[in-house]
Amino acid sequence: MTVNEMLHVRMKHGKGDPQKAADYLLSDKDHTGKTRSVQPEILDGDPNTVAKIASMTTRAHKYASGCLSFRDSEKPSMAQQRAIMKDFEATFLPGLEKDKNYSIAWVSHLDKGNLELNYFLATTELTTGKQLNPFPPGELQQEFIDAWVQNMNHQLGYNQVVADPLKISRSKFEKKILPLKEATSEICIQAKTHQQIRDNLEEIFKSAIDQEEIKNRQDIINILKEHGDITRVGDKYISFKPEGELKAIRLKGSIFEEGADYQAIKQQSKEFEKSKNKPTDLTPDQFKANREKIDRLKQSRHDFFKKQYQPKEKKVRIFGPKSMQAKTKQPAPLAPQQQTQQQPQNAADPHGVMAKLLVEVRQEIKQGLKQQEQVEKLDNKKQQLSKPSDPILLKSTNENNQSKSESFRPAISSFSQVATSSRAALLTVQIGKVLFSKLNLELQLGALSIFKESDIKKIFLIKQKIAELDQQIAVLKAQQEQAAESELIQQNAARFKQSHSLNRMTI
Repeated sequence: MTVNEMLHVRMKHGKGDPQKAADYLLSDKDHTGKTRSVQPEILDGDPNTVAKIASMTTRAHKYASGCLSFRDSEKPSMAQQRAIMKDFEATFLPGLEKDKNYSIAWVSHLDKGNLELNYFLATTELTTGKQLNPFPPGELQQEFIDAWVQNMNHQLGYNQVVADPLKISRSKFEKKILPLKEATSEICIQAKTHQQIRDNLEEIFKSAIDQEEIKNRQDIINILKEHGDITRVGDKYISFKPEGELKAIRLKGSIFEEGADYQAIKQQSKEFEKSKNKPTDLTPDQFKANREKIDRLKQSRHDFFKKQYQPKEKKVRIFGPKSMQAKTKQPAPLAPQQQTQQQPQNAADPHGVMAKLLVEVRQEIKQGLKQQEQVEKLDNKKQQLSKPSDPILLKSTNENNQSKSESFRPAISSFSQVATSSRAALLTVQIGKVLFSKLNLELQLGALSIFKESDIKKIFLIKQKIAELDQQIAVLKAQQEQAAESELIQQNAARFKQSHSLNRMTI
């Protein structure tokens, strides 16, 4: 009976050149340099695009890669493959949209005789440029992956993968060297020798655990000392140098860990032997427990992604003098029904919102000018009433005419002040227009992504326009300051003339 077993293998790569990873996935040669018997096939996305996006970040971790490996000669249908890929993304990237929040590519390899669905993900969130990690940190990551793999195998009708508790892990170096069967260098021969030593040790420990000769970790160390030297002991490994060997071997596995339960390992070993001859499946309770764990972790990752990548709302600022804003009456609050009706419209039409704000600013400026003009007229009347009344001067017609001309001077001064103030106000309106134009461009800029090729050129042009508007704002503000300074000079000159004329009259 042929039984399929799907495995998830996560690659340790991610810090190197992303383009090299893409080239390997699409290459007609495998990692040994041999020509593949079956050419790679792109199932979804574009590895080259993912590589370009991954290369844009300056972070050390640029991408994540791995594969879903299906053992034996059987392979799932194309519909099943697409369903598996879709469920993988929905599970480990919940709440995110492909090509909007993340960029991923899937490539199938069949050259080893079995199907491998390779995924290649740029670990950059597209809308913010922040780091994107599809897997939760710590030991929870492996629990998450194991639960998903077990339930997916159950749904596909595949045999569950039962790990051999007595299996001694191989080093990364040996995993790369051992497949090179034709390699005859000294280091390759050493790697193969170490693998043979590991196989022999597995048989020794299996027999000792079955006969209950191993009760604790010290018993493991004593057996190893009979066949060589112990060079180092860690929490999860023991370094052992066999007799006649120059290089020590790091032994890793459940039996070498500190505090290992060898009675439990014995029972797990029996279950593993049974699984070789009889297909294993999840019980309903096991499937339900895995489903609950997956749902809980998916929700946790969904909430984290939402908090991490949710765009912040920009506050729309109303430009103009604060005094004018303070004098304007605040509009009455809308009823809840009117608020619900207006909010979707404003959100859908940001240009309409800015146009409305611009109209409000203009009205505020006009109202401020009218109030300022009324204040200045009142000041002129006060100045006329405060002038001394000389009966002798009033009797003379010429002096009376002169008095009228002198009394008219404050009005002319007031007119000049209004004119100067009007120019400053007009400059304020112009600055408001330019600032709103800049705000509009900044809103457009916020909707674009630096990680999309189609948006890069738009971003460059918008930034150029924003720089031009900044220069225009600086020029207008300088002109506004000059107008205000001119107004102050004219006011002081008018006051000086007025006081000088009063002094002449009194003399």
